[in-house]
Amino acid sequence: MNLAEALFLYLPIPYWAAFLLLLYRHDLSRLFRPVKDDGSLRNWWSVLSHLGILDAGVRRPGRTREILHYAVYLSISAGVSLSWTLGVFPQYWYLLIVVQGTSGSILTAATMQYLGTPPRRPYADVLRYPRLGSRIRHLPRARPTPN
Repeated sequence: MNLAEALFLYLPIPYWAAFLLLLYRHDLSRLFRPVKDDGSLRNWWSVLSHLGILDAGVRRPGRTREILHYAVYLSISAGVSLSWTLGVFPQYWYLLIVVQGTSGSILTAATMQYLGTPPRRPYADVLRYPRLGSRIRHLPRARPTPN
């Protein structure tokens, strides 16, 4: 067995790379410089506390909930990718490709969560990104408060 056979039959990395190139083909620079809407709980906490909506006793959310999603994606992908070692199905090359492709699609879902939605085709007449929640910080300064 040569290196290419081992890479395509036993690892999801080539399928993950192919799915990413297919999804982000209209803007490949996003793979190196991700532009995404940071709508995390920590960002919303800072916006709402800046506006004075939150009580003083509300704690800032930790990063563990954000990292937990990626850990779940990685463990599911590793479980699917290594399912051929359990002998659940015969080790034919076409079944191994299906298993590694499925694992690559799970890794692609995790990467899409990090990079943001895939770009649309050029010259589309819709906005790419939703409004960021922190852009409403200027509202207290824009409206004078009634006395």
